[in-house]
Amino acid sequence: MLKRISIATGLLLLLLVAYLYFPWPIPPAASFEVVAHRGVHQTFPLDNLTNETCTGKIIYPPSHAFLENTLPSMQEAFAQGATAVELDIHRTADNHLIVFHDWTVDCRTDGTGVTNEQTLAYLQSLDIAYGYTADDGKTFPLRGTGVGMMPTLEEVLNTFPGKHFVINNKDGGDETVELLADFLAERPAEDRARLSYWGVEYALLHEKAPDVSPYLFTAADVKACLGDYLLRMLMTGALSAQCRQNIIAVPFAMLDSVPGWPNLILARAHQAGAKVYVIDVDTPEQLEAVWELPLDGIQTNRIEIIGPLLKERP
Repeated sequence: MLKRISIATGLLLLLLVAYLYFPWPIPPAASFEVVAHRGVHQTFPLDNLTNETCTGKIIYPPSHAFLENTLPSMQEAFAQGATAVELDIHRTADNHLIVFHDWTVDCRTDGTGVTNEQTLAYLQSLDIAYGYTADDGKTFPLRGTGVGMMPTLEEVLNTFPGKHFVINNKDGGDETVELLADFLAERPAEDRARLSYWGVEYALLHEKAPDVSPYLFTAADVKACLGDYLLRMLMTGALSAQCRQNIIAVPFAMLDSVPGWPNLILARAHQAGAKVYVIDVDTPEQLEAVWELPLDGIQTNRIEIIGPLLKERP
């Protein structure tokens, strides 16, 4: 009896492996997006990061002078081939929406305090390049170059009409989403249609600004849709409307450990009407590894490297 059970279990495992890694034909993607994460910016190691990591203190030696979440960095990202730029927002103490990543200003700037407890005037007086260092604080090569360069979301949208932006709410709360929703409700419909939102509060934003599309799945989305992915999408190519509205993102570093990658995942996702992006595509070798796949998009931290390579390809 035990022998029969073992044989049956082994056969089931073989069938599962065969199903996962069968060379399923993949329908072509309808479009291809190139998202520049934070625009052209000072990069840093992506491993072992936490919410408390001050990434401005661990940058690589600068190869350019661009600063994340600034108008020049966005301009350069689009010039290098980005079709969209991801940016980060906080509300201010006087109810503006500022474009900045960190929960506090202590890491990158010459100021102190929680970002959303500061006024717009104070935030825009800071040097946002003040704290950047590549050698544990021995030198600060960009200090003095970021004074007054923290833009508002309104400035960004007005500076780049028609461009696609992905908004990431770094406050992480309903108050900021409500402020964003009220702000966007006053903008033209074509402005809202060129925006995506990355965060668990999308449903709240959608009530007042339904033209804004959702971006990558959040942890809460994955938890809610996990059964759909495993039982419906991978087996039948079907997904509920809620679970296919966000983009499925696979970090490049995890590709080798995702069961069914690439054929089954891409084939079933496209069959279900879901989009698949690979994120953190930052080197020529990484781009080469995914180039032949019919992806719906990539997200990169190094658009100044990846963008020109994409322009060379048909």
